[in-house]
Amino acid sequence: MSNFKVVDISAWQENLNWQALKRADIKGVIIKIGEYHHLDDMFITHVNNAVAYNLPYGIYYYAHAATIDEAIDEANWVDMQIKTYLNGQNPPLGIWYDAEDKSMLKYNINVAYMIGNFINRLNELNYNYVGLYSSYNWLTNIIDLNLLADYVPIWTAQYYHENSFKLEYPNRICKIWQYTNCEQIDNIYLDCNIYYE
Repeated sequence: MSNFKVVDISAWQENLNWQALKRADIKGVIIKIGEYHHLDDMFITHVNNAVAYNLPYGIYYYAHAATIDEAIDEANWVDMQIKTYLNGQNPPLGIWYDAEDKSMLKYNINVAYMIGNFINRLNELNYNYVGLYSSYNWLTNIIDLNLLADYVPIWTAQYYHENSFKLEYPNRICKIWQYTNCEQIDNIYLDCNIYYE
């Protein structure tokens, strides 16, 4: 399979038309699992629908960790939810740490330390596809990528005509590019992404 389109969804998309997604040639979904140790209100419904409509899915956790210990706590919480709701399975489109919130900058610790420890903790727990989601701005100005292992997959958000991160960092594994937050599918505006196979 070559590059394909995926949407990322959360409790904001409670009236999603899954048949319309299939008609729009969407090949996968990435579902918010939660934030602040709170399960997203639509997580279970979205996962069940993804399975019912035979769409591969990934999950993302919206980060607030401002210390390494908090990031490890977030990873342990994600592990607990995966064991509870997904039978401990690795989601086929990955587990993503959504690092974009200013709360992560509270103590002036480089965000890369929180990201690295979240990912390492889940790797230790045998999740073998764990990556980082962030904006192009954060990836190039806030997060010190030199502190992150080069095997960490990256999902970049940049609403632009090209994926600048992929072009500028050819040695990084750029797996997904979120190119818009307003693709209209069946009267709902969605975040749309290119998933690089």
